[in-house]
Amino acid sequence: MTCDEVLLIIDPYLDGELPVVDTLKAHEHLEQCETCRRIFESEAALHTRVTQAIRGEDVPAGLRSRIRARVEQSGSHRTWRPRRVLARLALLVGVVAIALLGWFVIERLLFDHMTPLTAELASKHLLYTERPGAGLELVTSEASRMGTWLEGRLGFPIKLAALDERPERLIGGRISSVADIPAAYVLYERGGRSISLFVTRRVPVAKRGWTERHVDGAEIYVGSLRGIALVWWEDEHSDRLYAAASEADAEELVDFARVCITDRRGT
Repeated sequence: MTCDEVLLIIDPYLDGELPVVDTLKAHEHLEQCETCRRIFESEAALHTRVTQAIRGEDVPAGLRSRIRARVEQSGSHRTWRPRRVLARLALLVGVVAIALLGWFVIERLLFDHMTPLTAELASKHLLYTERPGAGLELVTSEASRMGTWLEGRLGFPIKLAALDERPERLIGGRISSVADIPAAYVLYERGGRSISLFVTRRVPVAKRGWTERHVDGAEIYVGSLRGIALVWWEDEHSDRLYAAASEADAEELVDFARVCITDRRGT
């Protein structure tokens, strides 16, 4: 796949419409092309911001009453012409119906299918784990060294969970982003499957499409996309957002989240 071909398929990829074969071809190209990889990450962040902005808009309250008042006001200044008024009213009703139908389609087909965070986490997880270790900026199995390296580049503390007696193994990390905000990316391995952990400052996250669960008193949100299990949670005390992605079983990822949460509390 060439650079031009990759640029043409970014949107369908982020919308979950790209065939598996093309997805694999795109990953292969992105592993070798730094320019396309940066463009892809930028587009993924933009996709997140735009979709979140759309979600924040509501259908205006009282729209129907305002349209009716406008029609009545217009009719009061003109000679009564039933056909003309009825035609205009029908046109207005049609416009409103189309607008509401469009909103319904967006809500049902886009947001129920894929939320901004699932799209970004899944795409970056696949990108960084296509060839584990190839996209890392620091390869190390030492959590303290990884945390110090990330803090020096992000400007805020990154404390990674101690996994000495756990099946997960730290591979390394790099600087990434979530919702266009700089984030730490840390790669783990468990039973031959990769686990991606993102840590960033808290950002507004749409919770539709996620299943809320309570783990050790903390709220976590579980989802999936294309066979990738996804989990995210917030640490209000440190003002951090944590998100993890893996092809592993969802319960394994929830267990990993639990360890990260309890370790942050010092338990």
